[in-house]
Amino acid sequence: MSRFDAQDAFRELSYKAREFTITDIHLKLLREAEVDWDDTEFGAPCIDPKRPYGNSNVPRDIAELLNPEVRDWDDTRLDDYLDQHYDELTRLHVETGLALKICLRRGEFKPGRYQKVNWGKWELVGPVEEASRG
Repeated sequence: MSRFDAQDAFRELSYKAREFTITDIHLKLLREAEVDWDDTEFGAPCIDPKRPYGNSNVPRDIAELLNPEVRDWDDTRLDDYLDQHYDELTRLHVETGLALKICLRRGEFKPGRYQKVNWGKWELVGPVEEASRG
């Protein structure tokens, strides 16, 4: 079975997206991000790429943050859920990367619909649709 490729998806989303909706879910994941220091070249702060939300199983971490009751599930039920929702959870992780880029560029962490007006500049164009909020 082919799995969702997060790296390719992020590059495509980051460069091609002209509109993007930051939801409360994206902001919740960013609040849980493990910030670290990458000493490549000069060095810079980064989100820990191995454990972005605290542990190395990213889809599981996201599932637990969104649905805390999954922590009480037996391994079989949890594995089935993660297998079924792997692409969706990974896509959310990728989207959170673009949400971070927009928030940092704007200097605020605010849900809403954003539109790219030029390279790297995003404008808030409206609220999050109620049906899409988490």
